[in-house]
Amino acid sequence: MITLKQIKQKVLERQEIEKVIAEIDWKEFEELVSKILKKHDFETYNNFNFKTTRRYEIDVLAVKKKIILAIDCKKWGRGRYKRTGLKYAVYDQKNRAKRLKDFLKNNPIVRSKLKISGRVKLIPLIITWFEEDLLNHENVFIIPIWKFNNFLLNLNEHI
Repeated sequence: MITLKQIKQKVLERQEIEKVIAEIDWKEFEELVSKILKKHDFETYNNFNFKTTRRYEIDVLAVKKKIILAIDCKKWGRGRYKRTGLKYAVYDQKNRAKRLKDFLKNNPIVRSKLKISGRVKLIPLIITWFEEDLLNHENVFIIPIWKFNNFLLNLNEHI
C-alpha cells in the first residue's frame, strides 16, 4: 500500500498526478482518507454497512464527539462528464446520509458502539482526486483529497 509520504514525494518529484493516482486502487484511496481523518482524532469505519428499507454502504464513516462524516470516495479521472457524474454522486450520498441518520436515530446499539450520544451533526462528503468546480452542492461537500486536511482544520467554519 502506498503511504501519504510516498504520494507526497512523488508529487514533489513532479510526477504527473494521473500517474500517481493510477498506482492507487480504490481501497487504498479509502485507507488514505481514513489515515487523514485519524490524524484529526476521528474514529473511522471503512465500508460501513447498514440496512433500512435496503442495504447501504458508506465508504468511510468518521466520528468525533458530536460530528459524523459520511464519506464517499471517488477516484475518478478527469473527464467531460465529470460534473454530471458528481451531481448524481451528490444525490446518492445525500440519500445515504439521510438513511444513515434515520438508522442511527433508531438504533441505540449501533450508537453505543460508535460512541455517539445525544444530538450529532451528520455531514455528507465526497472526496475526489482532482480539483472540482463544485465545493458544496445540495449541502454535500465535494473536496479534492489535496484540500481535505485544510477542510478538517477548518471544519467548524464549514458546518
